[in-house]
Amino acid sequence: MRKLCKLIRRSKSEDGNASVEFALMSPLFFFLFISIFELGMATVRITMLEHGMDMTMRDIRLSTGSANITQEKIRDRICERAGLLKDCNNSLLVEMVVIDRNTFSLPAVRATCIDKSETALPVTSVISGGDSDLMFLRACFVVRPLLPTLGLGKLLKKDPAGNMQLVASSIFAQEPK
Repeated sequence: MRKLCKLIRRSKSEDGNASVEFALMSPLFFFLFISIFELGMATVRITMLEHGMDMTMRDIRLSTGSANITQEKIRDRICERAGLLKDCNNSLLVEMVVIDRNTFSLPAVRATCIDKSETALPVTSVISGGDSDLMFLRACFVVRPLLPTLGLGKLLKKDPAGNMQLVASSIFAQEPK
């Protein structure tokens, strides 16, 4: 042991210090870079989902009673306006309900989303309200993280199929005729 200590003390060379620092710090920087990239893509996706939902809500709010509103029509309009959402028609689930003005109770806190590991779709309701009704609209989009095993993609909460859930919700009052 003494010989090893003497050998270490005698060595005054600083060759390789930069390599050691790079080897210690590079995993941290790679983790940070990959996490920022994943977070940026999730932010773009949720922003596009909210934009598509806002534009669709505006149409629904202003066309009170003039058209039969179905879940498929709302989903298609949101997907059409959202733009960058890949496979939107098969990954988006929409629910719309009337809020009782006496209790102002909202639907369940947890959004109902598509589980791609199952073949059956969850049941949600789309109720078109009447004049001046207070409506709650929620859309849940499931998407696979870009890098599901690295960085932030590994830490995100995912469903059994490995997809993350992006949820946008809003409340609006339908315009009277």
